[in-house]
Amino acid sequence: MWTPRESGDWLAVALVGVAVAAIVAGLAIIGGPEQAREVQQDEARLQALAETALALNCYRRGTGPLPDDMQSVRSAIGDFGSAARLATGCRNARWRDDPISGEAFEIVRVDDLQAQICAVFARPGSRDYGRSYVEMGDYYIDSATPRPEAGRSCYTVNLVASLG
Repeated sequence: MWTPRESGDWLAVALVGVAVAAIVAGLAIIGGPEQAREVQQDEARLQALAETALALNCYRRGTGPLPDDMQSVRSAIGDFGSAARLATGCRNARWRDDPISGEAFEIVRVDDLQAQICAVFARPGSRDYGRSYVEMGDYYIDSATPRPEAGRSCYTVNLVASLG
């Protein structure tokens, strides 16, 4: 076994110790690979929620009030010639499921103006969590709503909002 004998040896040992401590501290502060993976998955989930919110809004503006059964909404969004897809700003609308689990999001019609869209998130989320990920669909849900804990979280969808 090697033992430090000269002052330079002690310096090398000290530098290795500092480097190891810095790595451990960094992992403690930012989390490890599992935490980074969960953050990335939740951002993808939030993006898919926002895109589905846009699709719900397009259906409402192009076709009318949401039905209780979302399968007809999903079908209309999948049809490029439907009134939902022909509504202003809806040409690229698409229906998304949870990109991680593959399960459909829970969507509940509240009234003619709003719906709730829910997903299960791996981590809590702050107000600015995922803001840069969510593009046009962000106009239809408040994706900055904080999630104080991991698990099921719902967002209100504005079914009558219009970009222009």
